[in-house]
Amino acid sequence: MALVSRPSALVSVLVLMIAACGNATGDDKTPTPPEAAVPAVLGHVKGVEDAPLTVIEYASPTCSHCKHFHDDVMPMVEEKFISTGKVKFVFREYPLNDIDVVAYALANCAGDDKFFDVLDDLFEHQNDVFEASKDGTLEALFQDIAGRHGIAGKEAFNACLGNRPIRQRIADTMMTGDSFGVRATPTFIVNGQVKAADGDAQSADAFEAYLNGELDKLPQ
Repeated sequence: MALVSRPSALVSVLVLMIAACGNATGDDKTPTPPEAAVPAVLGHVKGVEDAPLTVIEYASPTCSHCKHFHDDVMPMVEEKFISTGKVKFVFREYPLNDIDVVAYALANCAGDDKFFDVLDDLFEHQNDVFEASKDGTLEALFQDIAGRHGIAGKEAFNACLGNRPIRQRIADTMMTGDSFGVRATPTFIVNGQVKAADGDAQSADAFEAYLNGELDKLPQ
């Protein structure tokens, strides 16, 4: 599986853009709405806290390989590892471009309990996002997606994009990847060890075998 990578110089550019973009109201002091309150841990968690294996994924909603993992591999991970208490899964935003920044802002504004619902929607409509970015209808498409998850109307949409705490959280989450040397999506961190999206992540069967192998390595 080829990775989608980002030049390291773009990281700093995106951090600055996150701090400055989307404030349609011109008010940097826009408060975080109650429904957008964020948890203390950076990232979005599925599974029990004391699972023996922790899998962190750094991903982008416009990354085709991230979509493949989301669509074809993640359902198996949820069924056989997360729901059984074997894996705690942490999804961390790693935006590759300004479209990703807006998409992740919407997912965070919807609230942590709805984050994965918005993420599902974004991956389902990834091709639509690509087309809308070409024909100038991207804002309308994102407003439709936002409306389906409780961010209804242009005012709420603009307030979300202008929400500085949300933008800062995305930047902080992205920058956690520096400690692991993350430069491409998807990248996995399994119990603290970097796991590139190689052949083990290309199919549900291969990733299942990989995770079982990692579990077998743990002290019994």
